[in-house]
Amino acid sequence: MVWLAKTWEWLKKNWKYVVTFGIPVLLSFIVGLLRSNRSLEKKVELEQDLRETEGKANELESRLKTEALKLRDDSIANANRVHDAMVREVKEDMQKRFDEIETAEQATAAIKEKLK
Repeated sequence: MVWLAKTWEWLKKNWKYVVTFGIPVLLSFIVGLLRSNRSLEKKVELEQDLRETEGKANELESRLKTEALKLRDDSIANANRVHDAMVREVKEDMQKRFDEIETAEQATAAIKEKLK
């Protein structure tokens, strides 16, 4: 406890220096705490904004994915309709050609025409 007494004597003698240097240090510490609190508040706000943005992005992604799947299904259905119509047309054309061919000479002429 001798050091406590010596410290007290030194403080009584040099209190002006302690106050002169202590107040700015104390104020700096308090200002640092306030800045830290503001920084943490901004961090929380930023994380909330980030979560909202991620939620909106996920919603937009799912909506666009659904629209893309619908568009793909519609395109496939349209392509199938066109394909079926073309196949039907080819079958009708073939049947009409078969109906036109009545003799072997006409069949040979049709084959030659196709091969040219």
